[in-house]
Amino acid sequence: MEILRNLYRRRLRTGLTVLGIAVGILAFTVMGAMAEKFNRLIDGGEAYFARRIAIHSTGGLLRLNLLGPEEIEVMKRTPGVRHVETQIMMALDETAGFELAPRFLVGINLPNFARAQLIAGDAARLRLARGSWWRPGDRRVTVLGSAAAHKMKLDVGDIMTARGEAFKVVGILQETLSVPDGWALIPEEDARDLLMSDSALLREMGLDRVWTNAYALVDPGMGEEITDVLARSLRKGFLLHSPEQLARAAGTASNLLNTAILGSGAIAVIVGALAVINTMFFAVGERTREIGIKKAIGAGRWAILGEFLAESVLIGLLGGLLGLSVAAVLNGHAAAEGTPVFLLTPRLAFGALGFATLLGGAAGALPAWRAANLDPVEALRAI
Repeated sequence: MEILRNLYRRRLRTGLTVLGIAVGILAFTVMGAMAEKFNRLIDGGEAYFARRIAIHSTGGLLRLNLLGPEEIEVMKRTPGVRHVETQIMMALDETAGFELAPRFLVGINLPNFARAQLIAGDAARLRLARGSWWRPGDRRVTVLGSAAAHKMKLDVGDIMTARGEAFKVVGILQETLSVPDGWALIPEEDARDLLMSDSALLREMGLDRVWTNAYALVDPGMGEEITDVLARSLRKGFLLHSPEQLARAAGTASNLLNTAILGSGAIAVIVGALAVINTMFFAVGERTREIGIKKAIGAGRWAILGEFLAESVLIGLLGGLLGLSVAAVLNGHAAAEGTPVFLLTPRLAFGALGFATLLGGAAGALPAWRAANLDPVEALRAI
């Protein structure tokens, strides 16, 4: 109780110090939560693409920019390719802004897709959280990834409107924290109709068997070698990415994020430590006579040291709680809007609180040591 009274007596200075620590911890927590989210996405992406060589069109609607039956056959005949998964992919909502899991309409052939899932293995398999897959011959139906369903606030039985067409939601996928979370899977025939409707040229050319993406499924460790073979075998106009290339890119992104975390941690240390040191040195100066009286009536060095350390630790804890609370409110607001940027895990929350508490204690150690070593006679003479 005495510790609380001491802090309350200097409530304005204490409040400003707590606020200073809260700002640092808020920066640390927000950056840490963003890194948790990105790193989970990166890990999920690595698992999903671990056995997939990605082949994409370069983005145009000319025949030279789309995959046709000839290219698919070249892939299938390539030694080491176990299966070729085909997709027709396009933006689900052309007005969408920045999203960690960008939303796409993805047209699939269900038997082709199911075989790819079996070959890819458990780590990369997309499983239903609820609902079911569509039946052969069904049209204008969709199975939504978890992020797409959350963003659009849709569930099984609802109607999704995309690119001017209505699709009935028949299933919702389990969260994977990877690219498919933002997908709306639809029958390939529906996707091809939408692709053709966007291009009079494709309709004129009668190209009713084209795809925008394909994935060559290979055994682990064979990605680089087979990617080189495919690059030489396919005609120009396609982008190829091996699992190893994607993993290296993911590793680079992860390193950048971790560097940002260290930077935000440094901000928290500097801002919070200076605030606590300043406050505690002022407290020692103001309470010099009080310290002298306590020593004169028997208070030992360690008792004085413990009192001031406890105050600085409490200041750190309060600042950590405030910063963490603001981060939680921001995260809750983003999640309610359907665009969760943070992943505020228990590990991160307890880590932020522990960091703030240790920061308060470490920053208050020097002023506390100075207070504990004051000469009682000199302290009593202080005005």
